[in-house]
Amino acid sequence: MYFTLPLLLAAGSLPLISGAPVAYSHSRASAGVVQVDQATSSHSLSGRSSNLYAAVFGGSGLVSDGWPAISNWVSSFDDMFDANKEIMGSSCSQWGVPDTTEAEMATMKTAINKIAGESGVDARFILAIIMQESNGCVRVHTTNNGVVNPGLMQSHNGKGSCNTGISSPENVQNPCPESEIEQMIRDGTMGTTEGDGLQQLIEANGGTGDVTAYYKAARCYNSGSIASGGNLGAGIATHCYASDIANRLLGWASGTSSCNDGTISTLTGSNWSGSSSSGSSSSSSSPTTTSSANPTGVTTILPEPAAPTTTATSTTSSTVVPTTTPVAAIQTPAATAATPTSGAELYPYTISPCQEYYTIVEGDYCRKVEVQFGITAAQLQAWNTGLDDSCTNLWKGYQYCVKA
Repeated sequence: MYFTLPLLLAAGSLPLISGAPVAYSHSRASAGVVQVDQATSSHSLSGRSSNLYAAVFGGSGLVSDGWPAISNWVSSFDDMFDANKEIMGSSCSQWGVPDTTEAEMATMKTAINKIAGESGVDARFILAIIMQESNGCVRVHTTNNGVVNPGLMQSHNGKGSCNTGISSPENVQNPCPESEIEQMIRDGTMGTTEGDGLQQLIEANGGTGDVTAYYKAARCYNSGSIASGGNLGAGIATHCYASDIANRLLGWASGTSSCNDGTISTLTGSNWSGSSSSGSSSSSSSPTTTSSANPTGVTTILPEPAAPTTTATSTTSSTVVPTTTPVAAIQTPAATAATPTSGAELYPYTISPCQEYYTIVEGDYCRKVEVQFGITAAQLQAWNTGLDDSCTNLWKGYQYCVKA
């Protein structure tokens, strides 16, 4: 959606993107497991489902509102970048221009790290904004709705661009020079003579020591301001923008957003990590982002726990399931299901009591497990409540309930 007020457009989402990623879906029958780094007890992006939108974040960006702390973000910029490469490599075709190449991606990665070092802005946050604004298309066209927004970050009157028009071959640079890629990222991160970048917006909202400043900066980057009440889903432009950015920082890379632009401004909390949103909605949800049973637009699917040594509570069950001490990942398949032992981590969203467990190994996917144990998809999901509807987020090395 476009606005013609120059003062209010620090950056704008492009048509066909609108703050949402290019969709990549997997079938239930072929979805693979995701790797969990049990040795460090942390969940890197390679251990997350990259098409699972973890939660809808409402309110003012405070951790007390349910927004993630920096320690909960994807632990590795490299992992985060790798998880977004498939999208980067196919996102330009919607505008009829050549897709971003591997060499251009490598240049982009180097430039993000360089400018993150110069500006003090976290590289993961820069990448999240890039993916939100352009899905990593180096030849994304320049928009102009009162303010010229060029390049990867759709910056405020920036100088960097490899496409100064709309699908006009004479305005498209292929390959996109290293200097232009770096300039695009510099414009969006460090600002221009006519508009603030992420660096200035973070500082204006509290500085890098306060994670809330990042979420507020995201809101300001998209719309130029925060609504008077402080709610990051209220005001103008893309209402789900800050919530989308938070999800990207948690590991979401592709797939359907669970946020509803029409209801996000009414929410004052989040259901992330099992907490319930304290917001309410008077309007119905979009059928493409939420079920009719959940009119607030807040997804009931839980993300991975921030720390496997803590307890996790399912949003669909009142049972609290304790996790066990992390140990080395199991490398060989379990021959049969067994009761939980210290040999493998218990999946934290497994119901209790459970009669039998099975440890997920390389090559497993939901349909395979269902056939192996003679259970239905509904049973597997009901007994392991963190599984998404398409069952794309099995965690390798964790014990799942297969009989209850």
